[in-house]
Amino acid sequence: MTTPRGPQPFAGQEKRLRLLAFVRQDSVVRVDKRVEDTAMVWPHLLVIEFIAAMLWSIGLFVIAAAFNAPLQDHATPDCTPNPSKAPWYLLNLQELLLHMDKGLAGVVVPTVWLTFMAAIPYIDRSREGVGIYFTSANGKRITIFAAVFATVGTFSLILLDAFLKAHGYIEFATEHFPGGKQLLPNYLIPIGVMIGLSVLLVLIVQRLYAANTREWMIAVYTGFVAVYLVLTVVGTSMRGPGMDLFPPWAVPSTHQCLEPNI
Repeated sequence: MTTPRGPQPFAGQEKRLRLLAFVRQDSVVRVDKRVEDTAMVWPHLLVIEFIAAMLWSIGLFVIAAAFNAPLQDHATPDCTPNPSKAPWYLLNLQELLLHMDKGLAGVVVPTVWLTFMAAIPYIDRSREGVGIYFTSANGKRITIFAAVFATVGTFSLILLDAFLKAHGYIEFATEHFPGGKQLLPNYLIPIGVMIGLSVLLVLIVQRLYAANTREWMIAVYTGFVAVYLVLTVVGTSMRGPGMDLFPPWAVPSTHQCLEPNI
């Protein structure tokens, strides 16, 4: 017969145990990594990062010395730029302002997309394919399809909007539909197009590629990146005086200087 070891409770006292939590077996991640597969942060990793930073800095210095990138002239009322464009990293938003209400394009749409990007880890809780580019071969095919879909769709919508404005259809909708000046061209059509095309992209990848949650979210994210790049390129290389649309090789000069009064 054995006796229990350790301090015993006094007479009349009960030993209390507290249960912390139940943990599912599949939620415990075990990493089996051998010693020969690891590398020390110092000096191995930091030396590589230092060399990469030096090569990047030297390359940037060489490019800056080889190519002249002067600033524009000082602002003067005799020579005003037409159009006056934002920095290149904001030209996507400036391009978006041409197609919908200013508050919708400059505040609501970026906020919704950034919120969606932040919510991705909470929507997709699967651990399958973590750390693998595109998750799987199917994810790579979906990424390529989503990039082409968003690029072609965005260019088509920009050209369609330019055609409708050039032929007076936007003015017709503004004059003949109740509340058309605010609701139809500035809110209803842009919101419907953005939501409709996003849902359509998800349905297509689910139907053609049997996409799971991770894969259709990859498609939506890829579409967002493609739209961002297309809007930046169009705003940079295809918008001329009056923010009219031109081919990249035929964009007029952005400065219109006035003759001085004598």
